[in-house]
Amino acid sequence: MERGLQKTHLVAVHTGDCWTVRKSSRCIGVSRSQALDALRRQVPACTHCRPDTALGVLD
Repeated sequence: MERGLQKTHLVAVHTGDCWTVRKSSRCIGVSRSQALDALRRQVPACTHCRPDTALGVLD
């Protein structure tokens, strides 16, 4: 999960092996259920690693 400048603001959901996660200090690990919850609350999915597809969530 990628946080914005304000740590409570979520910017994007990523998979654990996304290259963006490795480059950013603003990403934190979360559980599968937390990632699903964030996607349901309209936190955008990363366009590179597509966690919504990996988790089986459809728009």
